[in-house]
Amino acid sequence: MNLPAELRLNRRIFSRGKFICRGRIQLSLAKDASITTPKGTCYVGITHFGNATPRNSVTVVVCASQSILALDGEVCIGRGTILSVAAKSNLGIGEGTYIADGSRIYASTSIQIGRRCAISFGVTILDDDGHGFGLPPYTAPICIEDNVWIGCNATILKGVTIGEGSVVAAGAVVTRSCPPHSLLAGVPARVIREGVVWTDAERLHEAALGAAQKGVDQL
Repeated sequence: MNLPAELRLNRRIFSRGKFICRGRIQLSLAKDASITTPKGTCYVGITHFGNATPRNSVTVVVCASQSILALDGEVCIGRGTILSVAAKSNLGIGEGTYIADGSRIYASTSIQIGRRCAISFGVTILDDDGHGFGLPPYTAPICIEDNVWIGCNATILKGVTIGEGSVVAAGAVVTRSCPPHSLLAGVPARVIREGVVWTDAERLHEAALGAAQKGVDQL
């Protein structure tokens, strides 16, 4: 689905840039929701890990009333992933970031994902408790800074800031913020190493982008 600079489809707003979709896509937008792509292309429903998800998996993008999904530059969203942006909330994804197959991102207030982030398959990012326990706050924003690598099946919970250049191990459950260049692991996750430097962000993005561009169907 190539989109011109501005397009209103059934009063649903897309602005600048374009989407390229592959496979089964469910796009549900409220009349006053918006998706912005100020530059580059968003590739939706692209698999990065072969058979990480079944071929008939549905990639879902849901934007409720007065919500904003902001995609800044080349972004790849894997097959079977769900992006859900609740009413009056926002989800931002930075240039060069990819989200692999079968991940779940639910924004109830604000989730911001920086540039050149590598989010592996089966990751969950959730900025609210889902159900109330009578203990405030029920929701709290999440910020994932630039160049963060999140391993498969990790979970990022409300109120967390993950510092630039950090690495989250597979299966970790992150409940607390961490400084830049941290290695987090465990349940709940803790910093097990500081001063971490990983340099594969560009290579991983290029691999994801190559997969996205190969044989995509433009709708």
